[in-house]
Formats: sequence, structure tokens, C-alpha cells
Amino acid sequence: MNTQPATLIAATPDAKPRVCGFPVLLATLHESRALTGAACMYTLIIGLLVGLIFPALKTLNLATYLSNGTVGSLLGVSSQGHLSTFASYLAIELYSSFFVLLFGGVLGYAAGASIARNIEDGTIDLTLARPVSRTRFYLEKWGAILISSLMIIATSLLTGWLDTLLFANATLDWHWFLLAHLDIASTFFFIAGVGLLVSAVMSAGRAAGGLVTLIIVFGYLAQTFGTASDRLSLLQYLSPYYYAPTAQVMLTEQFGAIWKPLILTGAGLIAGLGGLWRFQRRDITP
Repeated sequence: MNTQPATLIAATPDAKPRVCGFPVLLATLHESRALTGAACMYTLIIGLLVGLIFPALKTLNLATYLSNGTVGSLLGVSSQGHLSTFASYLAIELYSSFFVLLFGGVLGYAAGASIARNIEDGTIDLTLARPVSRTRFYLEKWGAILISSLMIIATSLLTGWLDTLLFANATLDWHWFLLAHLDIASTFFFIAGVGLLVSAVMSAGRAAGGLVTLIIVFGYLAQTFGTASDRLSLLQYLSPYYYAPTAQVMLTEQFGAIWKPLILTGAGLIAGLGGLWRFQRRDITP
């Protein structure tokens, strides 16, 4: 009696079940946990340090320092505004141009390396064979970077609340504080989109992350030189700092034009969708 068909049926493996949940998103968050954790930790440390030394900082005359055009250009703020409040010192010490340069740079490096790193080490082939479509893979990567940015923003908001709770005279106008964080959110969304675009094009994680970081540095330099000299004023329009002046919102208690953060958000969306289009069509062989 021939039992070969039965043997073949018994040896046939079950079909792989469709992947549930968000495995790529969770894996990306795990891979970038050190960068995100460091950004959150330093945001908390710097913010609390400003609250701790606020009485000593009040002896400084901010108007004198900011009246120097070079200093104002480096910080991305002007001498206009309320320069004697805790919010003004927090704006300059934490939310000046260096906030995006440092923490945006961390986010940009994570975004730039997110896909390119998987292509470089070959793990993307295993992921896409589970099965996970390229579109889903890309969107979960994008979602993970946006969640990381929300974690940094949430830490920043928590830091401001702790300052008002722990330190005397550390008061914040939450209306303007939250609007300033809207600027941060639009900038981070732009950085995430650009980072995913670069990552979808390149196949080396460190090189892609470094390139996105350099783009952020270029934006900072464009803003610095563009505001320092009238001859180079056009450069500031190439910088995300021009469209989201976070510290200036807290100093002047004026949000400005709503179209500015919308431009950053739209540019980030276009860059992210451009990266998706390119990733769907490229050869991912490392």
C-alpha cells in the first residue's frame, strides 16, 4: 500500500500566519531607544537645571546679550520680548536654536538610519518575507520615528511642569508654552520626513543618519548667517528655524503666521511620501 501521499501531506508545513500588531514599529523603537532616551534625559536635565539656577540667572541682563546681533543669530532669538521672566530664560537656555540642533539631530540620525541600517545588514529581507509589504514596513518605520519625537516633546512638557512645581517663581504661560511646542512638533515632523527620504535612498545606516544630521546643521548655519547679515538674508528661508522660531514664541508671546509651521509640516509630508515612492521601486540588495 502506497503511503507517500499521506507522508507528503503530513510533512507540508502550515502557511505562515499574517503578522499582527506593529512588529517593525516596535523593533525600530527598540533600536533607537538609546538615542531617544538620551534626548529625553538631557531635555529633562537642562530644563530642571534652568529652574534650579534661575535665581542666579536673573542677575544677567539678557537684553544686553541679545542686543548683540551675533549672539542673537547664534541663538535664533532677538532682544524683543519679555526678558526677565522664567519663561524667557528657559526659552533661551533650552528652546533656542540648539534644541533642534541637538535633539532634532538625534531624531534625524535615527530617522536616516532606520531603513538604511536594515538594508545594510540584510535583515530587511527577513522582515519582508514574514510577510510584510514594503508600504507597511516604511509606514511603521515612519510611525516609530514620529512616536520618538512625541516622546521628546512629552518629556519637554513634563520638564516645564516640573519646573513650575519644584522651583519658586518658575512660572510659565501655558498658552504660549504649548504653542511653542507646536513649532517643535512641526519641525520634528519635517525632520522625520526628510530622514525617511534619505534612508529610503541610501543603503548605509551611519552614512544616512550622518547626512540627515548634516542637513539639520546646514539649516542652523543658514539661519545663523541669514539673520546676521542683510546680504545673506535669503539663506534664512532655507532653514526650518525660520518657520518654527520656538524660543521667540515664548519670548514675545506671539505665535506669528500659522502658515509657517504648516509649510514645515507639508514639506515633511512630501519628503516622507517621496521616500515611500522611492522605497517601493528601488533594489534593496545591499
